[in-house]
Amino acid sequence: MKKVKDHLNEQKFWDIFTISENSSLFEAASLMNKNKIGALMICRSGTESHLSKSSILGILTERDLVYALSGGPKTFEAKTVNDVMTRKLIHTCPETTNSEAKELMLSNQIRHLPVFSDEHLVGIISMRDVFKA
Repeated sequence: MKKVKDHLNEQKFWDIFTISENSSLFEAASLMNKNKIGALMICRSGTESHLSKSSILGILTERDLVYALSGGPKTFEAKTVNDVMTRKLIHTCPETTNSEAKELMLSNQIRHLPVFSDEHLVGIISMRDVFKA
């Protein structure tokens, strides 16, 4: 049976993209566009090189950016990542089965699932990963 760690091993890119909580939404959107990704992990300023449960504050997704844009351009320009990120971080571990990961994503209506091994962030899987398996 396929597990989350198998999805991580199959990923083409190993980078985990992060941005500081104080960054602008434009910076976040630019980073997501440049790397063709749908989510960024948000970390406490100055902890970008130490990705642990204590340094990760949340996740910023395309959905969060659309929500921020719905307030208009002036509202978008005035907000930071900290203002619109999703703070309730649903996550899993490498040993989670594909079925369990799929259920976790469906029941929480999320498309990106951070993966922690003990206290350390080791990757992110997407709905595309778990549904193509």
